[in-house]
Parts: sequence; C-alpha cells; structure tokens
Amino acid sequence: MNYLAKTEKNNPIAAANLLTVFADFLRLDIANGDARPDTVRTYRAHVKQWVDWCRQTSIDPAGATQQDVKAYRQYLVGLGLKHATIALKLTTIRRFYQAAVDRGLIIDNPAAAVRAPREREATDSIRHLSAGEAALLLRAIPSDGKIKHLRDRAIIALMMLEGLRVVEITRASVENIENRDGVRLLIHGKGRDGYIYPREDTTRAIVAYLEARGPVVSDEEGTPLFTATGNRAGGKRITRDGVRAVVDFYLEKADLKRFRLSCHALRHTCGALLYQATRDVRVVQETLRHSNIATAARYSHIIHQREARYTRAIPINL
Repeated sequence: MNYLAKTEKNNPIAAANLLTVFADFLRLDIANGDARPDTVRTYRAHVKQWVDWCRQTSIDPAGATQQDVKAYRQYLVGLGLKHATIALKLTTIRRFYQAAVDRGLIIDNPAAAVRAPREREATDSIRHLSAGEAALLLRAIPSDGKIKHLRDRAIIALMMLEGLRVVEITRASVENIENRDGVRLLIHGKGRDGYIYPREDTTRAIVAYLEARGPVVSDEEGTPLFTATGNRAGGKRITRDGVRAVVDFYLEKADLKRFRLSCHALRHTCGALLYQATRDVRVVQETLRHSNIATAARYSHIIHQREARYTRAIPINL
C-alpha cells in the first residue's frame, strides 16, 4: 500500500509523518548529504508551510494533486511574495515529492509541472544604489561606537562593498577569517564556498565590531561573526530576517527605500559600481563569485544603458 496514502484526511499525524520522511530526504539527498544547518531549516520551513496550508484547506498532503499545488501557488502570490521566493518554495515541494516518488512511496509528483508565475519585471532592471546613494546609506549609520552600530556598519560594508548575500552574512563565523598574506574571509555561499579579500576599510569595520562585542557562545556552525542585539535573541547568530531588518532600517533612515529595493540591492550595488569603475566583467564575476559570466555581464548592460541615450541623435525638438 502507498505509504503516504496511509495518512488519512484531517489526521493530525499526517504532517508529522511527512516531515519525518522529509527529514530523511534532507539528510540523504540535499547537498549530497552534506546540507548546511540553515539550509535544512529553510527546506523544513517551506514544507511545513505547505503542510500547514493543506491542513487549513482540508487537503491531505499525501494525496495532493497538481490543482492543489496550483492553488497553493495562488495563495503565495496573494501573500505578495517575490517571484524568487515563490520559486524556491515550489522547488522545495517539488523535490520533496520527487524524493517520495524515487523511494516508491507515491506514483506521481503533484508539483512536477507547477512553476512560479512569470517574472513580469523587465529583465534588465537590476535595482541598485548609485555611488552617491551608497555614501548616504553609510552616513546613516551612527559613528558613536555602540556595538549595534559597529555591527551594522560591518554588515552593510560586506554586502555593498564586497557583494555578500544575506545568507552568507548569517553563515559567516569568526573561524572563517584567515590572515594569509592579508585578511581573507571564507564565504559559505549558495551551492559552493569561496574566499573574498575585503578592502581595508571593510576589514577595519569587522575588527572594530568584534573587539567591541567580545566573546559570544558558539553554535553548530561555529562562533557567529554577527549576532543579534535584542533582548530575546541577543548573543545568538543573526538571522536572515535580522539582516533584512538592519538594511531596511538604514534605507528608510537615508530616505532611499523604494519599491522592491532591499537587501539584495546592496549586492547589485557592488556589481554595478565595480563594473562602472573597472569596465571588466571578469572582475565583477570573480568578486561576486558568479559561476556564469553571463550573470555578471548584466551589470555592464545597466551601466551602458544608463550612459547610452541613442535617441538624442534624432534631429527633432519638442
């Protein structure tokens, strides 16, 4: 008998059974059995959200159909989630059900053909800050020596001047800092690790923060490079939501916050300004650690697009 089909409709044990199967999937299948703890937590959260939605809508997750997954997709759209977020959630569900198919637990994958809605934003629209706006953002961070402000300056420097992603900030540990012919930082990125060689001012910002903060309790990933400062989570590794809150706060403070401009715009700012300064796509690729140079080439396009106003040559005045 189909194992997942044994879970009856509205049976509260159904979700637990599915998550148990999913835990096995994470342990054996994700990242070739070597998934990072935060990756496991993210995948688990995505599947739990799906199972909870199924329970609320009286759908048996074990017998979900393609139409059920499409209805869930519409629910995610209604939440106002970004295209990339919806795509990741659907990919997680699709991989989970495919793992169940591969194990002979179910016959068909209900999420196999369900993709995120088409991204309607122009493909050449990469949201980023200008050099002047980047300077305004940094000036919005107080220089009073408080631990929180020292931390925030180091975080924003790593994202906007070195091109780190949110997840790379949260994964960074003190043990990742190496001093070999200059300071370098081991980055645990999306799918692979790599080194960056921070600018001297970025390095000074990190050192100033760590010296002011002092020792903190290590976790399963090491000694957190950046920790929360609130009463409830103070001293613990900063979360992705925590990083987003830091960036959004200073964007608002500097009057730079605008539609769909948030954390990842700082990484785009690094890429755009770096290309503008060097005109070298390879430099952008290496700095941002893109596996495909075509990804880095997008920054050359936005700079040239901004500078090129070909229609000015038309000999007509309004």
